[in-house]
Amino acid sequence: MKRIRAALVLLVYLMTFFCSTTEAEERELKSLDHTKNVAVILSSSTFFHNYRHTANALAMYQTLKDHGGFTDDNIILMLADEAACNPKNPYKDTIYPIGSHNLNLYKDAEVDYTGNDVTVDNFFRVLLGRHGKYTPPHQKFHNIDENTNLFIYITGHGGDNFFKFRDVEDFNTKDLRGVLEQLQILKRFKSILYVTDTCQAFTTAPNTRQENIDSSLPDGEILRNVYSVGSSLKDENSYAHHSDTSIGHAVMDRYVYNFITFMGGFGSLTRGRWLEMEELSVKDALVSSMYDSKGRSKLNANVGYSDLGCDESMDSIPLSDFFVMKNGIIREKDIDEDDDENEIDGVFLLEDAVDFQ
Repeated sequence: MKRIRAALVLLVYLMTFFCSTTEAEERELKSLDHTKNVAVILSSSTFFHNYRHTANALAMYQTLKDHGGFTDDNIILMLADEAACNPKNPYKDTIYPIGSHNLNLYKDAEVDYTGNDVTVDNFFRVLLGRHGKYTPPHQKFHNIDENTNLFIYITGHGGDNFFKFRDVEDFNTKDLRGVLEQLQILKRFKSILYVTDTCQAFTTAPNTRQENIDSSLPDGEILRNVYSVGSSLKDENSYAHHSDTSIGHAVMDRYVYNFITFMGGFGSLTRGRWLEMEELSVKDALVSSMYDSKGRSKLNANVGYSDLGCDESMDSIPLSDFFVMKNGIIREKDIDEDDDENEIDGVFLLEDAVDFQ
């Protein structure tokens, strides 16, 4: 009887697997109608023992440049601790994710915010476009609007409904939700892909049913076209993938390592699925890839995801909509300083507090 029951379970699993595979093959992906791409990549951890968080962020940053055609004008990179420059790093000015003296993720990296500049306030200012008068051009986006697709990747330490910055402050889910609601009102994006890679990561997803119930948008409106992915669920942890004995610490977390391995590997010369991003859905690349053929997690945690409030489902949107730059953005030097249309109303001074409500 036990053998028969086991055989039936296996048969049901195989039927489900092949059916889902067939559906994936037959599914027609629908590219979002956008004209430009930008990305915010953030590692909020300090101290050298958090080397892996810097590596996570730089791996995503280099991926966008190597395989997506992004330039530094389209990426805001925030590293709370540049482990590459840390005195404890035995290999100065380098971040090695897959073994010493191999691929250096820090090469040609242009860091926009570092150290004490990596704050909740500055992170939200980047998203909202509300900067002080003397903010350097490289620390802000220009000419982003309702036709912009925004990719946000954050890594570091988090917990139930919060994400930490440098062990001194944090934002909670409602803070983030309030900022994204403002972005929607300001029409500063077409779609957002929000990926958080921490312990209990998915608890900060801003577009869950509960967050929509508590929405402060007018006329009962909900948050639209925000895709959320979290590398772990409530009460689950995010784990390192491997360590480097010469560095003395873990050098990368499982989520980023498995994503990049699934896509084809590290470095600009790798191919594989990097060449198929227009044919690979966001869900397949960032969610389904974290499970093996038997449905077992590669992370020792479960990936949370939500496309609630989105015009298209996550399994119908190609990864290229967020990872491949469609068109460039206008640099500040190309903007007429006398053109009042390019000024943002109500620009905040540095000492002003961002209104998260």
